[in-house]
Amino acid sequence: MRPEQAGGATALASDSAVAVPIWLVATGVSLVALNLRPPITAVSTLMPQVQQQEGFTSTVASLLVAVPIACWVGFSGLTPRIGRELGLNRTIGFALLVLLAGFGIRLLPNVVALFVGTTVIGLAITVGNVLVPATIKRDHPEHVGLLTGLYTMSLYTGAAAASGLTLPLQHATGLGWRATLGLWAVPVVIAWLVWLPQLRVRGDTGAGAAPEGTPRSLWLQPLAWAVTVFFAMPALLFYAVSAWLPTILVDAGMDASLAGGMLSIANLVAVPSALAMSILVNRSERQVWAATSTGAVSAIAFAGLMISPVGGVIAWMILLGIGLGAGTAIGYSLPLLRSRDAQTAAKLTAMSQIAGFALCAVGPVLAGALHDLTHAWTAVLLLLLALAVVQIVSGLRAGTARFVA
Repeated sequence: MRPEQAGGATALASDSAVAVPIWLVATGVSLVALNLRPPITAVSTLMPQVQQQEGFTSTVASLLVAVPIACWVGFSGLTPRIGRELGLNRTIGFALLVLLAGFGIRLLPNVVALFVGTTVIGLAITVGNVLVPATIKRDHPEHVGLLTGLYTMSLYTGAAAASGLTLPLQHATGLGWRATLGLWAVPVVIAWLVWLPQLRVRGDTGAGAAPEGTPRSLWLQPLAWAVTVFFAMPALLFYAVSAWLPTILVDAGMDASLAGGMLSIANLVAVPSALAMSILVNRSERQVWAATSTGAVSAIAFAGLMISPVGGVIAWMILLGIGLGAGTAIGYSLPLLRSRDAQTAAKLTAMSQIAGFALCAVGPVLAGALHDLTHAWTAVLLLLLALAVVQIVSGLRAGTARFVA
């Protein structure tokens, strides 16, 4: 990271600096991030069972993935204000308890509870999405590259664990799909217990003067929009893939357990890709090479899934993991890299997450609707390939060594 960025972040944090060792920050960040994706990705591996037992169409079933993302869009603007009032650490700790409550509601045997619980889960995850990066900026701005990499890496580790272990856990326990989803509350309890010491850390306040909303001037800047679109594309692709990849492979003739394992491979490959890319791009003035190459790798993976979905699936999963993992890491880093100071970085981050996740919410639903319309997955894969091309184009602008005004 360049000196002016680190300095700005330090200035922003000066009134709320806390004496938290970096190992404790890294552990807490990693464990909380680890729990931000399993409540969503675990659903995708059980989607065929959910559709069969509840009689959902693909469009309705996709709402189980889209609703949490919609919560992120609607609640992201309020989260920094809550963090300033309660303290970042306390708000994150409370959100973990809310996440547990969402798991509990989703266990109730009716459709209303299923969607209410999913909404509660989405609200809780929003806090982690917004405030965990804020703790990184506040407590250790000099280690933003490493900690952002750990954060992104943990997101994919949690996603990989949920996609790869959910069906084996169901087979081992003999539980129904609702109770199987409830098993993912256990690591949330562990994260909350580890987070407890940070609830009493001296000086736990918000990250300085966080913005109330995104200024209109940013929304009118092409560079800010390029950063936002680039943030959105890997995230949109991730949630669309998480929702439907196992079903795509099952429809192509693959065993359901093996199909979930394929998604797990992609997520596992994404883990080191995210960490390595986060460190690399924070040491570079220009990120065009990284931004465009990650989109190209994802595009090749989607083209391969159209040509040979089962025969070349291992290769496609490896490429997909590299493209999405590294692309997501760049997406989280670009708001910092394209900003002269931490105040602007916070505003650009808010714009990226609100607008970016709004686009993400459309992805799984649109993919499900396309399948309902065409009764095949070719149109869906073509759409995902086109979105990877959009990522390449936005990366050409977002990766330049320039700052937003």
